[in-house]
Amino acid sequence: MKRQQSLTIAIICSIALFIIALKYLGGLWPFRVVNDQILNPVGSAFSSFGRGINENFGIITRATGLAKENKTQANEILALKNQLSTLKEVANENDELRAQLNFNERLKLDLTAARVVSSEGTSLRKFITIDRGRNSGLKEGMAVVSSGVLIGTIDRVEDFSSTVFLSTDPDFRIRALGQDGRAQGIVRGQLGQGYLFDKITQAESIKKGELVITAGSGLVPKGILIGEVESASKSDNAVFQSAQLRPLVNISSLEIVFVVTGLKQ
Repeated sequence: MKRQQSLTIAIICSIALFIIALKYLGGLWPFRVVNDQILNPVGSAFSSFGRGINENFGIITRATGLAKENKTQANEILALKNQLSTLKEVANENDELRAQLNFNERLKLDLTAARVVSSEGTSLRKFITIDRGRNSGLKEGMAVVSSGVLIGTIDRVEDFSSTVFLSTDPDFRIRALGQDGRAQGIVRGQLGQGYLFDKITQAESIKKGELVITAGSGLVPKGILIGEVESASKSDNAVFQSAQLRPLVNISSLEIVFVVTGLKQ
């Protein structure tokens, strides 16, 4: 055993002395060539490749982070837009409510607010459907207003919805009077042409710019605005005179309306 150990030590020492001798005698140059021309470039290449991988990985990591940040910001912007849209809708509804309150201070009516859920009809008949019905105390014939202006009457009532017969319909009729001269007549709808204030006796006075209001009939109380006189037509040979009325609200863009359910006691 000791002889084997001594032999191993002797071999190692001999190899070490041989390498030292080669170094001094210049015998190691082939190994230097291999190291300088082959091993070092390969090692450098692997080192550069490793650095490239690290850099690319870093770029990918940063890009992923930026993508997540952009997605988060996009979600935040969308949430803010939704909030802004909601606030705008609330503001619009508040404006409509204020207009109705101002109108109601004059007439002291009981009003039920309703949303327009659909618009329907043909070229001759026009209706809208609202989200209030029998369950909210609505009845056929009740007046429907927007910003204090008559836009129609309740035509058909279901439990939770109702159909409104619009005042622009050619078959719509309601008793009315001029607010200044107190001329009485019938207002009827005209598609695309406002209203016609008809059946006014020749003895009565009606003038341009005069407001026309409901005269009171059925469940429609007196004093609700209908329109403004644009022109009057009078003939000496005719029994009646008439006037063209300009609507005071855009019925085609209604979103919230109010049903007149009665008079405040």
